[in-house]
Amino acid sequence: MRDQIGEAADRRHTAPIASVTLWALVCGAVVVAAHAATGDVPGRLGSYRTGIITMLSFALAILYSARKHTLWFSVRWLRLATRMPRSIARRFILIDRLETWRTLHITIGVLALLPFWWHVDVGRATLLERALESTVILVVLSGLFGTAIHDLLPRSMRVRPNSEVRLEDVDAAYHRLYVEAEESVLGHSEDLVRAYLKNVRPLLIGSQPRTRLMLATLRGTDPAPHACATARMALATAGADGPLYGGLVGIAERKVRLEHNEFNLRLSRNWLKVHLALVMIMLFEVAFHITGVLYFVGF
Repeated sequence: MRDQIGEAADRRHTAPIASVTLWALVCGAVVVAAHAATGDVPGRLGSYRTGIITMLSFALAILYSARKHTLWFSVRWLRLATRMPRSIARRFILIDRLETWRTLHITIGVLALLPFWWHVDVGRATLLERALESTVILVVLSGLFGTAIHDLLPRSMRVRPNSEVRLEDVDAAYHRLYVEAEESVLGHSEDLVRAYLKNVRPLLIGSQPRTRLMLATLRGTDPAPHACATARMALATAGADGPLYGGLVGIAERKVRLEHNEFNLRLSRNWLKVHLALVMIMLFEVAFHITGVLYFVGF
């Protein structure tokens, strides 16, 4: 049974849907349609009930963050799966996939806008409540931006064996590529050294424009061939060491791909910082809102 579950566990990182961005937009369309069809709900439920439903929805969405940072739930869930028949155990493992939790986080986060919208429709909003509305919208928009990043990051970054996942490793890889190129030209002709210093070395010590890297991310393309096209066209200037010069251009292309790798890592990390900061601001405003309601209005 444990071997069977292990086979299923190998598939835990398969995306449950093809495009999380498209799925988030579909959920958003459902929220708009449901709100238009339930105009009488805010009046029937009232501010307290719609507020409680909204808070429960936000709490469910935040569970994804807890799942990412602790294996407590996952370990116990998989222990339970080992006691199940094979078909049921596989479904248990599919449910525990981080991608499944992420999809649920996106789904609940967007659908939570419906009870929040109901809550906003009840009564007049104060300045604090308008600020809270704006923050919730920013949280959702930043989340949509994050799902778009996930969809737009080139597939090569996710499957290429030499892609780095830590910025510290990127810095070390830069150094290795530079040393490899410098050692390759030692003891060779002046034509090769001159061509290397003019065309290849600037690529190794310089940086690609961020706009070029962003466009490569958006298009899902490899920026290296275009960035190194001029260097490759100078192959004839290397004389008899042309094959070695071609290898040096190959090192430069690897360096450009590494820059793209670093750009994508920083894009993902910086987006997450912004998203989490907005979530913290939202939670502070929610706590202040609830405290104020209980103090001035009561149950």
